[in-house]
Amino acid sequence: MNNQTNNENLSQGTNGQPDEYSAYRDEEYERMRIEMEKRRAERRAREHRRVMKNRIIAIAILLVIIFVIVKACGGKSDNKPAADSSSQTESTKQAEAKTTTKKKTSDNSKAEETKHKIEQSNGMTFVDGILIVNKTYSLPSDYAPGVSTIAQNAFDEMSAAAAQDGITLFVNSSYRSYQDQESLYNSYAAERGTEAADEVSSRPGHSEHQTGLTFDVNTTEDSFAGTPEANWLAEHCAEYGFIIRYPDGKEDKTGYVYEPWHIRYLGKEKAQAVTKSGLCLEEYLGITSDYKYAEDQNCSSLSGSDTQTSQADGYYQDNTNYDYQY
Repeated sequence: MNNQTNNENLSQGTNGQPDEYSAYRDEEYERMRIEMEKRRAERRAREHRRVMKNRIIAIAILLVIIFVIVKACGGKSDNKPAADSSSQTESTKQAEAKTTTKKKTSDNSKAEETKHKIEQSNGMTFVDGILIVNKTYSLPSDYAPGVSTIAQNAFDEMSAAAAQDGITLFVNSSYRSYQDQESLYNSYAAERGTEAADEVSSRPGHSEHQTGLTFDVNTTEDSFAGTPEANWLAEHCAEYGFIIRYPDGKEDKTGYVYEPWHIRYLGKEKAQAVTKSGLCLEEYLGITSDYKYAEDQNCSSLSGSDTQTSQADGYYQDNTNYDYQY
């Protein structure tokens, strides 16, 4: 009976020992597995950092190589003209020679195209049939035609058209005799000096008002510029045969400051052509406006392509009897 009991206890002890050992072994295995996973993760992270570092280094090296190649190619390009200096110089000379020849041909053609006819009659100057009066060209002291009927009729027609647009235009000043201009100019000169007077007033014989073809519209104050009346006048006056005689920005050509009120009758065709060109009358006709040329107005003030002829006495005596055929 005791033997049987001992055998049972031995059997239980033997069976219990393997169960505890097995549990310990499983726990140890799990711990080791986790530790290995951590190590593998660390190795993967280190490998990833190494790969990324190598990639960055490779990209940096590639960029340096590209920069060096580009710079070297640029240097070769810059040095190429020096290497081929003789052939390049010869090519440049040939190109310049061709350009010069072409420019001369163009200039000659342009000179022919801009040739103007200058006519002198009874102390008056006509360029392409237009009576010219400015600082270079003058009128005789006894030239007294009064207001041109044709110019007055054109202004009246223009004024009526402006009125339909709600714009009022009227003549502030028109014909002015040689003597009247002399008195006006002398008053400016006494007040401001000759140099300042020359910028705003004409010397006697050099005023367009003496032609009878010129009007000062509404006022002669600078405040007229930019008004609805001034804007309408600038936009439409050519339709009735007038030009703004002294445009803004052309002071060095006309010899006078900007006068938005000062219009000159040329006839519709010529006025529209001058206005469309964007040139002042001096530029359009290729003439000067400077008192230093006044003593020799038939020579030094004319362009080399101009011609001049004389007309019989009495030609264009009364400017109210012609319309320039424009």
